[in-house]
Amino acid sequence: MLNRIKKSLLKRSIAKHKPFREKKIISLEQTRTIGIICQITDEDSYKEIHNLFSKLQSHNRTVWLVGYINEKKVPYYCLQQLSADYFSKKNLNWYGKPDFVQLNDFLNKDFNLLIDLSRNNLPPLRYILATSKAGLSVGANEYMHDLYDIYIKDEEHLDYLKLLKIIHNYLLKLTGACIS
Repeated sequence: MLNRIKKSLLKRSIAKHKPFREKKIISLEQTRTIGIICQITDEDSYKEIHNLFSKLQSHNRTVWLVGYINEKKVPYYCLQQLSADYFSKKNLNWYGKPDFVQLNDFLNKDFNLLIDLSRNNLPPLRYILATSKAGLSVGANEYMHDLYDIYIKDEEHLDYLKLLKIIHNYLLKLTGACIS
């Protein structure tokens, strides 16, 4: 009963804070601002996501990462950076809405592209995805497919770099920039 009430309140909060978005399909090469949301499950997933984050930053883009750890506190290996923030259950209000200063800044940013790298149905990430002002949202999480502008079906559970390459190819095709 309490879980149903929490879900209902979170759903109401999402509906209340859902911004108007002007959707725009843009290729990965054209993006200047990218937001990434993800779940960090262990140190290996952190390293893999941080590697992808660094690659995207190296192409003269503004990239901002928000990672969720489904535990009581953020582990020692998740290093906070200027544009990489991590949060845990401690940063959620009683019905599951994430609440910390850096998230408000993230949600107010008009990203060209928002990439969701999560794989599970996590209400805090669902809230972020639904209330972001990003021009285009992309992801492969089957639980959140209704919130994406472009949903990539990922039955093989590809690593993040391969998934990014698939996203890149789709965006090239959709913008008409594909070579063949």
